[in-house]
Amino acid sequence: MRYKIPGAAMDRVSLLWRLRRRARRGVLCMGLFCVAMGLLYALCAENSVPVTDAIFGVRARTRAQPRAHSIIKVVRAGGGGGAKPIFVNPQNHPGIVPGDPHRPIPVLSAPNGTLEGGRVESRSRKREPGGGAGFLSWLMPRPLRSLLEGIFGGKRRTSAGGVGSDSDLFGPHGSLGEVWDEQMSSSMLGKRLRKVVQNYQAMNKYGVPFHTKGGADSGGGPKRTGPELLCQLKGKVGVTTLTPELKPFSSLPWAPLLPPRPLTSDLGPFRSCAVVSSAGSLKHSGLGKEIDSHDAVLRFNAAPTVGYEKDVGTKTTVRLINSQVMASDDHRFLSSSLYSAGILVAWDPSPYSSDLNEWYNRTDYPIFLQYQKYRRLHPQQPFYILHPRVEWQLWDTIQANMAEAIQRNPPSSGLLGTVLMMSLCKVVHVYEFLPSRRKTELCHYYQRFYDAACTLGAYHPLLYEKNLVKRMNQGPDRDIFSHGRVTLPGFNSFNCTHRAMH
Repeated sequence: MRYKIPGAAMDRVSLLWRLRRRARRGVLCMGLFCVAMGLLYALCAENSVPVTDAIFGVRARTRAQPRAHSIIKVVRAGGGGGAKPIFVNPQNHPGIVPGDPHRPIPVLSAPNGTLEGGRVESRSRKREPGGGAGFLSWLMPRPLRSLLEGIFGGKRRTSAGGVGSDSDLFGPHGSLGEVWDEQMSSSMLGKRLRKVVQNYQAMNKYGVPFHTKGGADSGGGPKRTGPELLCQLKGKVGVTTLTPELKPFSSLPWAPLLPPRPLTSDLGPFRSCAVVSSAGSLKHSGLGKEIDSHDAVLRFNAAPTVGYEKDVGTKTTVRLINSQVMASDDHRFLSSSLYSAGILVAWDPSPYSSDLNEWYNRTDYPIFLQYQKYRRLHPQQPFYILHPRVEWQLWDTIQANMAEAIQRNPPSSGLLGTVLMMSLCKVVHVYEFLPSRRKTELCHYYQRFYDAACTLGAYHPLLYEKNLVKRMNQGPDRDIFSHGRVTLPGFNSFNCTHRAMH
């Protein structure tokens, strides 16, 4: 005869079994949740994207402060007859105040911290070409599918006749090839960056006249050779800095703080110079000793040397900084020892056709206020301000040699610094302005932020600047591929005919 369990005991046993089953399910769910969050954290940490940004879809970073709170969503152009125009002025968005250093003008970044552009070359070799989602990816919710694609390297769909994402240009088999193609145009960019470039072309914040397409490359005349471009640059761009006798500074009480002579009269000439970009491809380059072997070295903005000596060297002769860095609290311009080495040269964009008086009252950032503060704190350190006409003379030269309209914004610090050193040196070596075999979407060698715009341009006409530099390069392509090194002659080391300059 079988033993019978009383009803009350049976209820207790059943309850225990149910509780145990629920506990197992809970542990399993918690484990899966922890694994998923761990993968998300690892992915975001690798791409320098906060987890909240990955979840809620923050899509923008600023030009000098990738982690600043001022954001703007990527401009979407809808399809069909009721589509909105691509052009949207970022200045009209809430929270964006022109000239406010705490809310800088944004440069649009890829969704979720550029997951589509954050794949480093070394990681891309390890991934299977088919991606991690496999043939069942269409069954998954879109956020999960995007996450798996970001983790396992699955490629996003490409649009008809275009590049799917800007990351397709990078890597050992990227469309950029081994050496920069001087015929690069905005049509070769991914959809995201094409929109951004079009927006900046249309925005025209600085009142640049709408130039007709009459440049040498647009069919209006023969294409200029490298020597002809050098001569045009020498004849059209006059590098100079502000001095106390210029109006309106001559009537201001702080005018004696300005150097009495322009930089080109006080510095140089040098035999050989190095212009060291801040590009992420300098990381693990081992170029430090070569860079330090030059007579003079120019660096940019907040690029450090401490901790990166093997790759970027230690010598700093000139540091070119933009007014946004000077005004930003994050960069501690007035107190950081980073800026105490070498000669400082600052610049700020001016309206295209403005004179010095108009620019003085309409600066993008408070460059003159910060300049006065710094000079009083460090009276012995040489500190110059670049004349704003240099920016637009250089911009005119770029546009005159391009077949399409470029962004109506000033050139980058990289090209400004290159032209500055060409006016001081017999020969100039520019490092990683044109990407080498180490090309990557890592923006700066000293940060962990990825965006193709740092190489291909967004706010600045960087893509077109690189085209110009590639054509003027006097060194072999092998130097670009292995060292990211471009060789340019100084303005005083070659002679130009009247015809070549025009």
